[in-house]
Amino acid sequence: MTVVKKSGKKEEFSDGKLSNSIKSANTGTDELFNVASLIGEFQQIVHGKKLITTRQIDIIVYGLLYSKGLMQTLMKYISYDKK
Repeated sequence: MTVVKKSGKKEEFSDGKLSNSIKSANTGTDELFNVASLIGEFQQIVHGKKLITTRQIDIIVYGLLYSKGLMQTLMKYISYDKK
């Protein structure tokens, strides 16, 4: 799957980059969850897509974090996204 970045640049999607972003947002919170499982759910949602924007990725991650009640991680992920 190809990711279209905010700058318009395209690159191959990386589970590792997304996982690291979520782990970074979770740092310093008291919320425990399985990042690999969350990435698996993300992959199920985007399965078959050839192209995705960084904004679409963020919205999917927001929804996954929210649905799991990971509000501290969600708020830090959103704050990081705005930078």
